[in-house]
Amino acid sequence: MKQVPAGRYCRGTLCSKLSPKRFACLVRIWTGQAIVMSNMVKGWGTIMLQYFLKGGPVMYPLVVCSVIALAVSLERFYHLGRAGINTSRLMNLVKAKVARGGVEEALSLCEETPGPVARVLAVSLAAHDRNREELREAVKEAALIEIPRLERFMGLLSTIITISPMLGLLGTISGLIKIFNVISGEEIGNYTALSAGIAEALITTFTGLLIAIPFMIVYNALSGKIDDILNEMEKRATELMNYMKSRGETDAV
Repeated sequence: MKQVPAGRYCRGTLCSKLSPKRFACLVRIWTGQAIVMSNMVKGWGTIMLQYFLKGGPVMYPLVVCSVIALAVSLERFYHLGRAGINTSRLMNLVKAKVARGGVEEALSLCEETPGPVARVLAVSLAAHDRNREELREAVKEAALIEIPRLERFMGLLSTIITISPMLGLLGTISGLIKIFNVISGEEIGNYTALSAGIAEALITTFTGLLIAIPFMIVYNALSGKIDDILNEMEKRATELMNYMKSRGETDAV
């Protein structure tokens, strides 16, 4: 059976079934869908802009807080994701190299492996000829160096989570002050001014909570990841010291 090239098959079957009228109809449908999507995006942008403007001046620091919190969260997830290596596999490789080629080969492996656990193991291997107390101090010092790297920007994220609802409350108070000013000015019938104050009070409170609640969940997730890495650092360093002591590779007593 003669094989028909793919391009010729397309022109001879699929494309030939599309009459000019059908093709024009499909083009109109695709164009209409693109216009609808574009209008939806523009409409959503307009709604968000109006929402922002009705919130008053407090919306500016709230937006800045949300952007910073998002950037910190993404950076921390990326960094901790790279730091969270398979420590069990690394430990097995280190033990195998210690058993086969001594400490130097295992030290090279740890130095080439990224992550805080590998760096702490490298310090432990480099200080293998010290006594037990000095070895523990070296490992402790290495861990103290890694902790600030793991907890970088976490204080900033915690601060944003704390102040965002407060900024929302500040906007609420600002909106209430506007309402009282309208009432005290005997403009109780000025519904536009009253609604503007109510909108500012509600929108800022809502925005502050909208920032704080999700990022509080993110903060707890990041804190749990940091705790897991710190526990792995301590666990693997202790495991390595005990293994090397059992093999006589260390002078720790």
